[in-house]
Amino acid sequence: MKKKNFPLFAVLALIFTVLLIFIAYNQWPLLTGKKVVLATMPVDPFDPLRGQYIIINYEISRINASGDYQNGDTIYVLLKADDKGIWRQNGISNEKPKDSDFIKGKVTNASGNNLRIEYGIEQYFFERNASLPTRNMTVEAAISASGRAKIVRLLMDGKPIEIKYKEFDIKS
Repeated sequence: MKKKNFPLFAVLALIFTVLLIFIAYNQWPLLTGKKVVLATMPVDPFDPLRGQYIIINYEISRINASGDYQNGDTIYVLLKADDKGIWRQNGISNEKPKDSDFIKGKVTNASGNNLRIEYGIEQYFFERNASLPTRNMTVEAAISASGRAKIVRLLMDGKPIEIKYKEFDIKS
């Protein structure tokens, strides 16, 4: 009886292990990462398939850099906190820095010395019928030692944003 069930338990254990690895990989920056606050320039679209979300453009998403960068290149943006606690660009590198705070991104558009960079934290999803202030918004992100980032929370004037939801109506 036990020998009959062994393949089933082995497959279930493998599936469970793979699932746990995916969850751990996704949550690793939140569990171990350094928390930084990034300046933003948000846009608020709606997609019928994905729902309500906000596209977040960061101050560090557009960088003036000399060098030969191509679309798809991995880039490390060095960060330094200013006197208000906002982390801003303090240089760039093609290689992972050893003694500096940084965030890892991909070049999505290289035009001369102007680079457009994405970090994987450009969208924030929330429920439909939400009212979300976007002025004076910053983002608290956790950045792992490898440079991967995850959004921790949205801030307005340095305080967590409280998302207000409109009353749900069957007609909405």
